[in-house]
Amino acid sequence: MTQNAAPNLSPAGEFDATGIDLGLDKAEFRRRVENLSNLPTLPHLMDTMSQMIADPNSSMSDIGDEIAKDQVLTSKILRLVNSAFYGFNRPISTVTHALILLGYDAVKGLIVSTSVFEYLPEAAYSLWRHSLGVSQACRAVTRVIDAPDEEEMAVAGLLHDLGKVVMHIEASQPYAKLIEIAAAHQTPLWKMERALVGFDHAEIGLWLCEEWALPEKLAVPIGYHHKAQIARQHRQRVSIVAVADALVRAMEGGAEADLPLEELPPCVEEDVPLTEMQLRRLIDAIEPEIAALRYLTPDDMG
Repeated sequence: MTQNAAPNLSPAGEFDATGIDLGLDKAEFRRRVENLSNLPTLPHLMDTMSQMIADPNSSMSDIGDEIAKDQVLTSKILRLVNSAFYGFNRPISTVTHALILLGYDAVKGLIVSTSVFEYLPEAAYSLWRHSLGVSQACRAVTRVIDAPDEEEMAVAGLLHDLGKVVMHIEASQPYAKLIEIAAAHQTPLWKMERALVGFDHAEIGLWLCEEWALPEKLAVPIGYHHKAQIARQHRQRVSIVAVADALVRAMEGGAEADLPLEELPPCVEEDVPLTEMQLRRLIDAIEPEIAALRYLTPDDMG
């Protein structure tokens, strides 16, 4: 069987990936992720920011000033927080102002997103649009069920498919083939990833969160949004991202065309108890935003 062959299905519905070699070894790929060969090197800023947050003598203004030393990064953050994505009534002119409005962890997530998504190839812009949609949906779900930390949840949604970004950057051709195989077999992408390469995009996202010292309340939803039932911490956050992801995909806002919708595990319904009326309100609120994102490009975010 060649690289272009599709996997066989056993009677039990499991994949037989014998003979399919996409050239992605888990241990070697993790080393590439940890070395960040084609990705921005953010650990220094993340470490500095974490140390300053823990230091009672550091003010929010001090932390904002430290981030602002990187003028390119500052301009990207301010461009995003002043875009229609956030919809603030008045301009946000400093990083310190953004910290006051969004909080430390949300801004940490924005630093990652503004630094990573710029490396996404144009062919994968649908992933960027999907991530924006899930972010908006996370914010809406959080508000409807009256859960805490709405802006942090929005950032968790923005970063939930961080691992896919890495795959598009570091292994674009094998990943395109993997997506093609998943679509041909109408199989959720993360399941095909595990079948063919032994790891999935959520796991890659978790590796990066560890490298960049992102807080667990962001890292866990990124790493477990396809497997909420095994998340031991922050399960409501995980479930909010899972629900938001499913809602956006159901509205044809998925990152990949022609992949099937996946039934959510029962624990998600327990963690995010939505009445029929609440679900309708959510759909009415999110649907126009998803439609507006379909033709958006990163250049439109200014």
